[in-house]
Amino acid sequence: MKIRKWLMGALVAAATLPAATASAATGASVTNITANSLQLNWTLQPGEGVVTVYQNGSYLTTYAGNGMIVNGLTPCTAYTFTVAGDSGYGTTSAAATTLGCAPAPTAPSIAYTSSYSSINLSWTASNAVSYEVYRDNVLLGTTSGTSYTFGGTPSRAYAVRIVALNSTGQSASASITATTQAFLGTWTSALASGNIRVGGAWTNTSSVYGTSMNMTLYRVTSAGDVYVGSNSAYIGPGQTVGGWYNLASNQPSGTYKVVLTSDYAITSGATLGTY
Repeated sequence: MKIRKWLMGALVAAATLPAATASAATGASVTNITANSLQLNWTLQPGEGVVTVYQNGSYLTTYAGNGMIVNGLTPCTAYTFTVAGDSGYGTTSAAATTLGCAPAPTAPSIAYTSSYSSINLSWTASNAVSYEVYRDNVLLGTTSGTSYTFGGTPSRAYAVRIVALNSTGQSASASITATTQAFLGTWTSALASGNIRVGGAWTNTSSVYGTSMNMTLYRVTSAGDVYVGSNSAYIGPGQTVGGWYNLASNQPSGTYKVVLTSDYAITSGATLGTY
């Protein structure tokens, strides 16, 4: 008899406490979605009058009733709403993405031209309002145009990535490898007869590879350029060398042109002279 009374009392007591698995509200749903608002709905359970609403895991409001309008949302953004009661009740959730998404951008179609010291990029894309330009995975800048130029060193390959962004932050990207040209420089001078030489300082832009500055001399005539002579100078990795380099002996007076070429070396100028 005592055992029966104890069991009955336990059952009555349990019936008066909310179960941890029970729900204060059920059936959460989202309707009437716009770019900046939506209707959040739920069904209150018997005995529950107030719930707490969370937006993306953060407290939004405490509310009485079976639904509410949520305003002040960002267009084209995903939201999750959770409706919870007190006293250990379970929760109900619903998710939605607001309207206002612009058409997704297309991946850029990239082209480039180069010199020994720069890469000139151009591209086409649709549904984009801005572009991020990356070189070797480092952001160089953002532009609203469809072209971009950055500096480089001779005979260097760069990994280039362009990310197209639309007005609501959606993106598409494309990548290419863009390579600078070898160094090429030309200097012309009128000289008196004699031995011809070229002077200057040559800097190797590579810290890994040795290179040579190649010097080729031409006599400029009405019939075209005539080869006269050549020389070269070796430059170790990261080094600068300079001086005068002989190109040809016993040349008549006239106009001469020296062409300097190198895989990695550059120069800010060269001077032709006689001795």
